[in-house]
Amino acid sequence: MGENQTEPWNERREVKWLNYTVQPPKGLVKGSYYHTERRFGGSEWSKGHLGELTVVTDDDQKIVFVEFNETTMEGYYNRYFDNVSKRRSDYGIWQASVQRQADAGTVLTDGMIHVEKQILDRQSLDGEFDLLTGASNSMRGLLPLAKELALEVGTPSEKRYYGAAEDFGYGITGWLQVVTEKGKIISCFYDEIFADSQEDIHYPALKRYYRQSKYYSPCFEEPKIPGWNSHAFFIGFHKLMDLLNETVVEYQDLMAIEGLKHVSGADVGPIWDRYSEDDRPLELPQREIKYPVWSNYLKLAEIIKKEIELNGR
Repeated sequence: MGENQTEPWNERREVKWLNYTVQPPKGLVKGSYYHTERRFGGSEWSKGHLGELTVVTDDDQKIVFVEFNETTMEGYYNRYFDNVSKRRSDYGIWQASVQRQADAGTVLTDGMIHVEKQILDRQSLDGEFDLLTGASNSMRGLLPLAKELALEVGTPSEKRYYGAAEDFGYGITGWLQVVTEKGKIISCFYDEIFADSQEDIHYPALKRYYRQSKYYSPCFEEPKIPGWNSHAFFIGFHKLMDLLNETVVEYQDLMAIEGLKHVSGADVGPIWDRYSEDDRPLELPQREIKYPVWSNYLKLAEIIKKEIELNGR
């Protein structure tokens, strides 16, 4: 079902009937921040899946952002899907290869989005929700999160959310999410989200990551840069973004990336905006290259920094 069996099983070919999107809301989203999580589906050998729900309300207490997520339990199916986020990994694409999911025409992320839309439309986390056939089992484990947060949303929160996202135009969208508490940054999370369709991703070696994000894809690595004999970046995106979070929280400065890996060197542009692996902006020097991700991050960090200063928290 959309897989080429002559390639590694996680070499994802496009599944045309998939409907869900992994794209974040574009532009700026800000407001009071509410978040909760719970374990469900546990057994004698596992703590169970980790369900999460994030809600943001604006100054008029209108719900402007809501997102469910689920991280798999340890030992789930195989080691590849052990402790993996289902929302922006290739879990949904793999799930589409299961015949019963293909027959239903839905996967879990469809079910999450279906309930999120109901919450936004009715502006409430209370009550019963319609569930999609074929995506209802996990949603039943996630729905108690809505009931829990319904008791908090609408009451003052000491936590403030700032989210900024931009489609860079070559099949990658940058998404920066910052949470503050009493004026202090407690979380800085940057991710880059691939397009929902492979045809919208320019760089050939990145097409396999459609409907995934760099941070949450369990197999993502930046492809080899043409003109180099080895990878130019010797630290993975996932680890580097964890270090970014630690650095920003420590120094309380979104722009404080000095000392992190690959923040300086030859600036060769986005690199991944090319349609061919042989098309490169210049003859790349065999010395350190600035990781293009940093330019993308700093652009969004500047937007959120100004908003935090404007709000005073």
